[in-house]
Amino acid sequence: MGDDKASPSSMTKPSAIIFDMDETLVDTAALWRRAESGLLESLGHTWTATRAARYKGRNVADVAAFIHADVGADGPVEEWQRFFREALFRAFEEGPIVPMPGAAACVRRLGEIAPLAVASGSPLPLIELAMNRLALRDAFRVLISSEAVPRGKPHPDVFLAAAQELRVPPETCLVIEDSLAGARAAQSAGMACFVVPSVQAPELPGVATRVFASLDEILEGDASL
Repeated sequence: MGDDKASPSSMTKPSAIIFDMDETLVDTAALWRRAESGLLESLGHTWTATRAARYKGRNVADVAAFIHADVGADGPVEEWQRFFREALFRAFEEGPIVPMPGAAACVRRLGEIAPLAVASGSPLPLIELAMNRLALRDAFRVLISSEAVPRGKPHPDVFLAAAQELRVPPETCLVIEDSLAGARAAQSAGMACFVVPSVQAPELPGVATRVFASLDEILEGDASL
């Protein structure tokens, strides 16, 4: 699927593999939409897929700030960021927490190749909640939220922090993502990036190292790691 920037024979084994979480490992689209809809409705607006695609892949604070600016909301942005964060926590706690197709097999198989991390825009307690509920927590050496770094995706900060915690050079890491913002963050970090798109973006083939139809397809091309 898409254009490959490197053939399987030309790629080397990564020293670490960094997964995004939302819609890469966990099907959280409905949970985020529930929280986003609540924020928008409180501001007198409705959720649309077009608007959501514009902030796809960003963290809680950045999504709330985008919505605040997009609708011209009154009041301090920090108030709406707190509102949105609380709504997202409620959505995750109520669930359901469902894996993306092939997620468990992909994590277990790639964990045999290199140490793993999760680097996500979700708050750290929600990353931990999801990984524990899916019985995948033990597969990851590092869990990190972009709330812990100065800038969220599409900036590279969270991926660079994950590489630092794993004690590996960024340029030897492979990122697995679902969004254009995440792919741009990986590119800025100097990391290879495999993308299984949750939302189609025409720019993806020019940003990602490779684009796949599914996590299963990544495993089928196992030699390309």
